[in-house]
This record gives sequence, C-alpha cells and structure tokens, in this order.
Amino acid sequence: MTEFKNNEDGSITIQTTEEENRTWHEQYYAKKEQQKKDFEALLKPEVMRVLKDLGITKAYVNYSGSGDDGSINEVEFYVGKNVITLNDSHKVDRGERKYYCYTDHKYKTTTEPMDLKDYIEDVTYDFLEAYHGGWEINEGQHGGLYYKVSENVIHHDYVEIIENEREEKI
Repeated sequence: MTEFKNNEDGSITIQTTEEENRTWHEQYYAKKEQQKKDFEALLKPEVMRVLKDLGITKAYVNYSGSGDDGSINEVEFYVGKNVITLNDSHKVDRGERKYYCYTDHKYKTTTEPMDLKDYIEDVTYDFLEAYHGGWEINEGQHGGLYYKVSENVIHHDYVEIIENEREEKI
C-alpha cells in the first residue's frame, strides 16, 4: 500500500511496495507500446494522406528539448525541392477535437480546421511522446523529423544528450 510521510524539512516521502512499483512500470510500458501502435496505425497514415492531398511532398520539423522544456523550432513544407509558403488553403479538417485554451486555462472542443503548421506540430509532439518520451527532460534531445510522402516514411534524425561526468589527474 502506498504511504505518504511528511518529513520535518517539509518534503514528502512516498513509499510503495515492490508489487505496486512493478505494476506501475508494467502499465507505463504497456501504454507506451499502445501509443506507438496507435501512431503507426492511425496518425502516420493520416498525416501522409493530409500532406499528399495538399500537394506537399515533404515536411521537415526541427525540435529541441532539455531542462524539462521542449519546443519545435522550425517547420518547412516542400513541393519537390522547393520550400513553400503556406496560405489559407493549407488547412486540415480533423472534425471535432479537444485543444488547450491558454487564455481560459482549460480544455475546449472545436470543429474549426487547423492550420497545417499547427497540425504537423501536434503530430510531431505525438510522435515524440510515443517513441521518445522524456525528450525534453534533463539534458534532453534535439533533432528533426522528415515526413517523406512519396516513400510513406517518417525519418527521424536525432541526438540524445547524456551528461557524463569524468575526472582526470595529470
């Protein structure tokens, strides 16, 4: 049974049984596997169809994360070898969906079409959560995703940053 203990310094110690710890990890990894399966079965085909229907041959998304914060730095869309500028026709109709309203600080529901840039950012965040959960934590990770429509491939080129402490005496 999980127990919470208030310490004199104001911190809280949480004690769990070995069984609770094992169960939590099993559920966590099962959820991660399901996220990957859902991405491959649902989101990947959807994003490839959306890009193809809009005449986009490739999309590139650059991201970086560390120190418990992560963001998308750059998004580019290509037709052939040319980077294109998005216009009002580059919208994605996802039907009814939830989004977080930062003004009201709560989730809301909308049926408004999304800008293609916002859509590809959402898909990229979903990809990172499914395949690289924690990409924004500690030293972090940075990289780029290439959505290659003609190949039906998402190519992910990334660097995991790992702190390595060493000591030398010379």
